[in-house]
Amino acid sequence: MNKKHMKKRLLIFAAAILMIITTVTVHYKTEVRSEAAGIKTQQETKKKIIGATLASSQASYQYAIGNLLVAEAEKDPDYKLEIQYAEWNVKKQEEQMRDFIRRKVDAIIFCPVNAKSYLNVLREAKNAGIPVINLNMKVDTVSAEYITTYVGASMSEEADLAGQLVVECLNGKKGKVGIIEGSQGTDPQIYRTQTFLEYLSSYPDVEVVGIEEANWSRAKAGLAASRLLSQNPDINVFYCHDSNMALGVYDMLKARGIQDKIQVIGIGNETEHMEAVKSGKLYGIVTQPPEYEAEYAWSCAKRAADGEVLRLWYKNLVVSLTKENVDSYFSPVID
Repeated sequence: MNKKHMKKRLLIFAAAILMIITTVTVHYKTEVRSEAAGIKTQQETKKKIIGATLASSQASYQYAIGNLLVAEAEKDPDYKLEIQYAEWNVKKQEEQMRDFIRRKVDAIIFCPVNAKSYLNVLREAKNAGIPVINLNMKVDTVSAEYITTYVGASMSEEADLAGQLVVECLNGKKGKVGIIEGSQGTDPQIYRTQTFLEYLSSYPDVEVVGIEEANWSRAKAGLAASRLLSQNPDINVFYCHDSNMALGVYDMLKARGIQDKIQVIGIGNETEHMEAVKSGKLYGIVTQPPEYEAEYAWSCAKRAADGEVLRLWYKNLVVSLTKENVDSYFSPVID
């Protein structure tokens, strides 16, 4: 065999070897990528799912809690949060709950549209072995049998403090009060009125002359307060179930040029509410830290998903704020 033919055969042999090496390498890399993708998929599948359904994104406090829950979940690689809002629709929230139950999520965080409307679906969750963390607005006593724990403040304590603010701002004088309520049937609507009335029953010179519903809306609160004022032009104080509505009442009073003659009290935690107290738009507010409720709701959901037994109530602290102490307020860490 001459040198020319030998060289040609060596080149063909080398090309064949190179092709084999390339094929094996590509196959190996493909297997590695597939295996890595498989591991990633398995890791994602292993994540526990926590579903959350909150009453409304239009309620500023709940929306704040929702954002804080998302932030808590983003820090946790072993759990995934799926959050939805019912926008004050009971049927929609029932559907959200049943979807979580059908999909067998590991736990549910539940802030109800209405305290008394969810007995059946809560029973279904318990029968399915899915723990339910009742957040921010309590279900009624009958339904409470089917929840794992409640995370939130006492609406009665909030109302009690609001009553104290009303008496304080009247400074021992006779006074007339108008109440602007949130959505009917919710835990805050019920107890922020009921306990407030109980507190004022000890002060016969302070009279509640009317109650109007404003559905947590700033615009509706202004209209509701305007109706009460038309019927009772000598109202001294408006007590609102949240500070968003309180600012709506203030806007109405300012439009009439009587904002300095009537005091407004609300319940809330946003910076806007604090600034309104500092500037004198609101006489005072009752507040609690949403950070606590988000942190403990997330923690309780994870612990319940792991089978841990929880306390019946993880209670948020409430405080009242006026010009005198609003600058020193901070969100406390509660153990």
